[in-house]
Amino acid sequence: MILIGILSLSYVIIFLVAPKNITDYTVTDTDYWHETGNRLLLKTAYEYNNKEDIQSFPKTIGEWKSYDFKYPNYTYKLLNADIIMSRAYTKGNGDIVWMDIINSKVGESFHRQRICVEGAGWTVDKESTAEFTIAAPPNPFTTLYANRLDISKGNEKQVLVYWFMFKKFGSNDSVTMIRLTSPVANNETATFDSIKSFVEDNLFYAMYERSEADTGTVAEYIIRGYGNLGIFAVALGILVPTGLVFLGVRRKNKFTKGV
Repeated sequence: MILIGILSLSYVIIFLVAPKNITDYTVTDTDYWHETGNRLLLKTAYEYNNKEDIQSFPKTIGEWKSYDFKYPNYTYKLLNADIIMSRAYTKGNGDIVWMDIINSKVGESFHRQRICVEGAGWTVDKESTAEFTIAAPPNPFTTLYANRLDISKGNEKQVLVYWFMFKKFGSNDSVTMIRLTSPVANNETATFDSIKSFVEDNLFYAMYERSEADTGTVAEYIIRGYGNLGIFAVALGILVPTGLVFLGVRRKNKFTKGV
């Protein structure tokens, strides 16, 4: 009971001090259905689980122009998910990045990318975490983290990076994976630098909204909107789990004395 009370109280406090429009935010992370230390809260510019909305995703981003393409049928079976968009972005210097927007519903799961690429005959030469700088201090959220796989098949080499997106609060019926792949022409470092430039200078600002900081919290919104009833609701939300903690401590003390 003590643990339940502590966890409930922690959740209530986090929720009450969160921005009042927290349901508008999407979690980006290196894992799906699970927040890690690499998570980032962002507002998306599109509904990434909606095929119709993604149709309007820009085909030209900065100096990068694109065309849509499709994979062989076996690729879709390996993924165990719905590919909403597959697009190749190219630059005048010959750089190319294949971008996939892939969606999976609740109750389903992505096959791990390592399994997918190995199932397609590729060898994973290196697995690491990629970092993209998407803001400057004093903004505390300056880095977008992604998974990185350096893969090879015979004489072919590619660099693949991907991250996941899901709702923290509100509707949480799907998870989206953003996957970027680029062929290695000279070396993996130069290839990743091209992907990094694409994400930091162009793609990030096409995918996510630039929004001003909102200092209003959920608790303030409830109190301002509902007055005394709002105060009562906030107080009740804090007191109930606090009461569970004290009740659990009291029962534990009684049990200890009885022993």
